[in-house]
Amino acid sequence: MTNWDDLRFLVALSKTGTMTAAAKSLGTNTATVSRRIERLSETLGMPAFVKTAEGWRPSEAVTPLIQLAQSFDGELQSALNNRIVDSEAEPVSISLGSLPIITAVVLFPGLTRHHRMLDGIRLDFSDRMFKEGLGENDLVLQFNRPAQGRIVARRVGSLSFRFYRHRKSECVSNWVGLSDAHDDQPLMRLGHETFGRPPRLRVDNIMALHRLMMVTRLPGALPDLLAAEEPDLEPMLPDADPQTEECWLFYHESRRNDPGIRRTLDWVRTCFEDAERAAAACAPDR
Repeated sequence: MTNWDDLRFLVALSKTGTMTAAAKSLGTNTATVSRRIERLSETLGMPAFVKTAEGWRPSEAVTPLIQLAQSFDGELQSALNNRIVDSEAEPVSISLGSLPIITAVVLFPGLTRHHRMLDGIRLDFSDRMFKEGLGENDLVLQFNRPAQGRIVARRVGSLSFRFYRHRKSECVSNWVGLSDAHDDQPLMRLGHETFGRPPRLRVDNIMALHRLMMVTRLPGALPDLLAAEEPDLEPMLPDADPQTEECWLFYHESRRNDPGIRRTLDWVRTCFEDAERAAAACAPDR
């Protein structure tokens, strides 16, 4: 490869999975991305990417190039952030992908309580559902430890869940839950066992589930932190132990010494410390 600029197009398409999203991230158009990838394929003598149901995936021919480019990009970004994170320059932009429930009940409260920890940082939040890897994010926060790869993974905290019901509802035969894509998760399996049937209604995220429970007055599983905000909700089984979901944050190994990453990681950990103290305070008495 004689045109190093092609690496930018390789990395963008591998992160986003679509020509349109890659073009947007690069500030160009879809035709240019397609042309660059096609030219690279001709140079290699084989397709650089393979079209799948989930989007474009890099072929074995370009995987080493992409890894090299990602490492270089990460190290370059770390070096730049080292120079500007404590200066009067524009804040360092960090993209954080997270499940909506973690963002809402754990991270957002920390934006006011611990805003000083983010001096020099501008956070861009994005929702992450059923995606693997970093994608376009600098950091990703999710339940369960991520698969191994060229990443650094840190356990940052946990969320406790249990089944709640509306105090004014007598219905305990039906329940509401998450979409069938979540059926392998422990809480959904517990719901199937407890009620002996699939949920009557389904939604695709916990924030929507919370709203559905309040409207229908049907029971469902919520984080203790979120349920504590609703005086009309009570635990179905107050003496039972909650289901605890570990929360992990990860980033590319080339960003290990990036001060923007480190500062954001410390802030996330502090947010979880607050959340876990609050959850312990609102746990049902036994």
